Amino acid sequence: MKPSTLERLIDQLLEDEALTQGLSEAEAQELLTWLVGLLEEGEDEQDGAHVRALGKRIAKLAARYRVPVEELIELVELAWGELPQGESEDRPLLA
Repeated sequence: MKPSTLERLIDQLLEDEALTQGLSEAEAQELLTWLVGLLEEGEDEQDGAHVRALGKRIAKLAARYRVPVEELIELVELAWGELPQGESEDRPLLA
């Protein structure tokens, strides 16, 4: 991803107050740090929309069910680590 595109996506992420609504300051910082890292690893601009949507879902789950952001991030990373190579990122989660 081009540095200018990355910077713009990071700025949009950091300016989105709704993204961290309902989280403590520490949880918001943790979530934003993780999301920025995902953007930095991304390959194209479309990743920005996916990262923002993921962040909103994590924040909503954390606030609604009082699950620590750190645990939700760990669950997402665990799920990503268990996907077989070549699996689509759009694969639905199974209960």
